[in-house]
Amino acid sequence: MSRTFADLGVPAPIVRWLSAQGITSAFPIQEMTLPDALAGRDLCGKAPTGSGKTIAFGIPMVASVGQGEPRRPKGLVLVPTRELASQVRDELALLAGPAAPTSRPSTAGTASASSSTPCAAASTSRWPAPAG
Repeated sequence: MSRTFADLGVPAPIVRWLSAQGITSAFPIQEMTLPDALAGRDLCGKAPTGSGKTIAFGIPMVASVGQGEPRRPKGLVLVPTRELASQVRDELALLAGPAAPTSRPSTAGTASASSSTPCAAASTSRWPAPAG
């Protein structure tokens, strides 16, 4: 039987939002990552598409993003495509709720996004080939 998000130490407002979405039990990647990530430890995880990675890595970010210095990044998510950046941004915005900081997706090779969306932060990057 999988553990609940409350059992894993997820803050109550996030547990309530997840429950309202019908998400009450953690998937394996979430069970393995949330306790360490919420404790502030660095981690790396690999799991198939649809296994719950965005929530597994997003919850600790949203829970700890807090109020930093004005006009300074509070968090950064790197993903390989624009489409995934939009999906991650939207999911983090839902996890963070109405008091979320704004995010601005940024994609290498394009102008800076002009719109801001409530969220912790989501960016995508495609690094250019090294010169030379």
